[in-house]
Amino acid sequence: MNKRITLADLAEKTGLNVSTVSRALSRPNRVSTETRQLVQKVATELGYAVNIVARNLSRGTSDTILVLAPSFSGQAISPVFTQILLGVCEEATSLGLRVMLQQCLDQTLSANDVIQSLRAGVADSALIVAAQNWMPSLDREPDEESLPVVSIMKDLTAEGLTSVTTQEADGFVAIVDHLLRRGHKRFAYIAGPKEIKHEEIRYRAVCDRLTAHGYTDNLVRLEGGQFDMPSGVRAAERFLELPERPSAVICCSDALALGFLHVVQGRGLRVPDDVAVTGYDGMDYTGFTTPALTTVAQPTVEIGRVAVQALADLKCGRITRPRLVSLSPTFIPRQSS
Repeated sequence: MNKRITLADLAEKTGLNVSTVSRALSRPNRVSTETRQLVQKVATELGYAVNIVARNLSRGTSDTILVLAPSFSGQAISPVFTQILLGVCEEATSLGLRVMLQQCLDQTLSANDVIQSLRAGVADSALIVAAQNWMPSLDREPDEESLPVVSIMKDLTAEGLTSVTTQEADGFVAIVDHLLRRGHKRFAYIAGPKEIKHEEIRYRAVCDRLTAHGYTDNLVRLEGGQFDMPSGVRAAERFLELPERPSAVICCSDALALGFLHVVQGRGLRVPDDVAVTGYDGMDYTGFTTPALTTVAQPTVEIGRVAVQALADLKCGRITRPRLVSLSPTFIPRQSS
């Protein structure tokens, strides 16, 4: 087994004190350029690996953001979340921070779990993504009243967390208005998972907007399921069985819309001549479906960036009370409607 290279080995090879070598690796701005370059050169030659845990303990910080992303059973992390993660990583890198991702295989996230990770030094701040069931802490210490934790895609300001969300209702209002301008009078809504806050917001926005235009009884709700294509397939089967089919279908997500399109077109329906179809999320593939899908793009990458900025503001005291940042989505009309 190869001998593990230590700071003492680097000190012997460079002729420097161990403390100087340590500073060159952990706080390079505290040593001269010549010293930093020498230590880095020798460390590379000898294959030295920094003991990050030990370094973090000595510094009292990990410079790491823990991202907790829930997923449904049997599913990978949502593509929407991975786009958010891109923004998180880009902003974290610009601030000299690392990102640790933890997938949660149910929709429940516990504040106690987050606090334990922070106490253990695994991370010194956390982002929780779309926490449908957030369990407040039961054993928070007095100095943990304002945790460096930000909620993404779910407004948890009432639970004491600064939150970054999308103005989802505005996106569905834009979809309804677009379909009404196209002359549609009967609508179907393909629902997402039950008891999910996003689903509640989106469905309520569609109902309220149709009611405002006098179409209260002109909406059929079809249960979809998880935000995935198989759920859209099942919803399309139910749609095709309706005695009177609506002329416009509003899907709760792009994945649902893609599954729906696959089935109805396979059964001979023309989109949008026989039925107009819209989605929500603004995933990249929506511009390459046939026909291209009308959708609403969430500012996912920007959400990730803003969330990291909010964490930085929390840690330095610029945010002292829970704050809600709600970003605007973008309506993208295409050939499917």
